[in-house]
Amino acid sequence: MTDVFRDTAAEQPSASLAVCIGSHNDSVKWPDPERRELQRMHFYDFGCREAYIATESNFPYRPSALTVMDGLIDACVKVRKRIDTKLYENARTAVRLPKAPDEVKATEVGTFVDQISGGTQVDTLDELIRAFDESPQTFNELKQAEILLRSSDSSKERKRLLRQAEKLDALRNHLKSLESMLGYDAIASFRRHHEQYSQLKVAAGLLARSFGSEPLPGVGTSPWKTLWESARRFSEEQAYPGRSFPVLDDKSRCVLCQQTLHSDGRERHDRFEAFVKDDTQTRLEEAGRVKELQHENLTNLVTSPEAVKINLRDLESIYPELVKEIRDLLDSYERIRDQACENCEEMNKSANSVRDSTRIRIKINEAAKNARKLAEDLEDPIAIQKRLESVTLERQELEFLQQIKNCRKSIIMEISRLKERDALEAAKSAAATGPITRKVMEFSEESITDVVRDTFTRETDRLKLERVTIARTRADKGSLLHLPKLVGARQEVKVPRVFSEGERTALGLAAFLTEAQLDGSKSAVILDDPITSLDHVRRGLVAARLVAMAADRQVIVFTHDVAFVADLKLAAKDVRVSIAERSVTRSRKNEKKPGACTDVHPWKAKDVRARFEELRRELARIKRNCATWDERDYEDAVAVWGGGLSETWERIFSQEIVGPILADGGLEVRTKMVRALARFSDVDYSEFDASYSRVSRWAKRHDKSALVNYVPPDIADLEEEFEIVEGWFKRVRRYTA
Repeated sequence: MTDVFRDTAAEQPSASLAVCIGSHNDSVKWPDPERRELQRMHFYDFGCREAYIATESNFPYRPSALTVMDGLIDACVKVRKRIDTKLYENARTAVRLPKAPDEVKATEVGTFVDQISGGTQVDTLDELIRAFDESPQTFNELKQAEILLRSSDSSKERKRLLRQAEKLDALRNHLKSLESMLGYDAIASFRRHHEQYSQLKVAAGLLARSFGSEPLPGVGTSPWKTLWESARRFSEEQAYPGRSFPVLDDKSRCVLCQQTLHSDGRERHDRFEAFVKDDTQTRLEEAGRVKELQHENLTNLVTSPEAVKINLRDLESIYPELVKEIRDLLDSYERIRDQACENCEEMNKSANSVRDSTRIRIKINEAAKNARKLAEDLEDPIAIQKRLESVTLERQELEFLQQIKNCRKSIIMEISRLKERDALEAAKSAAATGPITRKVMEFSEESITDVVRDTFTRETDRLKLERVTIARTRADKGSLLHLPKLVGARQEVKVPRVFSEGERTALGLAAFLTEAQLDGSKSAVILDDPITSLDHVRRGLVAARLVAMAADRQVIVFTHDVAFVADLKLAAKDVRVSIAERSVTRSRKNEKKPGACTDVHPWKAKDVRARFEELRRELARIKRNCATWDERDYEDAVAVWGGGLSETWERIFSQEIVGPILADGGLEVRTKMVRALARFSDVDYSEFDASYSRVSRWAKRHDKSALVNYVPPDIADLEEEFEIVEGWFKRVRRYTA
């Protein structure tokens, strides 16, 4: 053992234990890793007593049918223990994440950090970081806005809000413009013009084919029409002013060939004029101009000009959802425009899929109104305070987003750790012993409780405890737990409050002995001072019970009560159970350190026979060494030996004569043993009186008178006196046989 007054904390106690496991002798190093065999030993002390009577206990009786269940529970416990180790290792790798300020906890980023778990998606984290990167506002801008609002100079903030409203108005007007060109009505109008142009083109083609019999080809084509219109202007302005073209009288000439028109020529000119004056051709030309204009407008149309992109980027942090809707609408307009530029037919097919911008333009208009109202409200102190709170929150959220971005790697590691923890906890729950325990209770509830109660009742009867039993309380990990309770009590009260100190000791011992009795391994039982506060009656009962238990297992008792040691020895002698004496004392050398162990009991704990043996050995030592001693050394040795012999006389009477007659501490007389007194003769008394007087003079109990001039007896006298006492003991002891 280490010495706390000399050794350092680095010093560890150690020991080598010689043990016998069954018939096999073994040596165990302490404190080495656990030995399963040593764990089966049962230990009892004051703390165990309190635990047995005040808390639930698991008694080791198990029906053989539950062996499989026990193995399964052991496996589950080991698995859960291993998982607990993994969980501990997992907890040690936890990453300390930024904590959201109270003001930011309700925001999206605050909620994200507060609710990080094993199921958190990294994509959500990246979206938050992307929103931070794309934010049009900076820390400095928000801080500057705070400063202005706190200083009551809100002019710049009002200007910012008005610019925001102007940007919203610009977006609304742009969408309205796009609606006029790419909206549902515009697409429908374009489709109508396109269909009209196609129809007119077909009709004009039919008219043009009616001149196929003319001498020259190409009549009715565009070049021919140009020539005809030129001839009209020449006729009306030069050749025949004031007369309608064509002039077809008998004397008229062709304005192109200058020859006189005959009847077939006049008829041809008349048909040409009728063709030119037909409105199909006119409408075809008009439809063609409209079609070309529409195509040119669509080709030159830009759905998302740079100014619009800038406005959207500036407004995105303030109106993220609205900006997303606007971008989606612009994308749809862009697709329609591209289709129209490539193929008008595709544009016609997409007319029904065009989204209406009216709803979005209304939302933009409302946002612009709100921005203007905020600008107006900044002249109101209450409104300024609300605006300040809003700007401050934006700034704090932006700062927290910056922390989140910097800790992205740590957050991903923490999500991975939490995911692993969730898996471990799920596995631990799956390895729970609760379902197995419930099944065990179904199988063995009554049988186990009956066996435990029966064994406990026998133990309490042996220790004379009444009106107490043991009852099942609950199950835990496949074991049924029991607790002592009063029998017939009309009040709900715990046993420790009712029992005296001695009764509590007896009850704790009964529960302990029940557990040891039910352990089929017959492992060793160790008790530390088991008779504290026990009355003289129960002390003997406990001694008898421990000796009976020692018949088939090792029982180790630590006690400082010499009378209890005598009870144990007497009970062991009656049933022929061997006793191995051990004594732990304080060493008289080496600074009186505790822990000096010997293989014999001290003198005060020895019975008569043991004292005779020690006196015989001591007398032999005196005889062997006295030749080298002076008178003082010899006198001291004789005095000690004589004192021991005197005390042996006293032990003979207390143990062998009076003891067998008086039982229960002198409160009961064993009548059958009284015959020893009847057989006690005057000779017996005379021998005792004479010997006790002589021996008492040898011991250093009183001062020796100078008149007597005391001289210690010789060795022969000592040997003779020893023979007298031993012979007297053997003779008188037969009186009680």
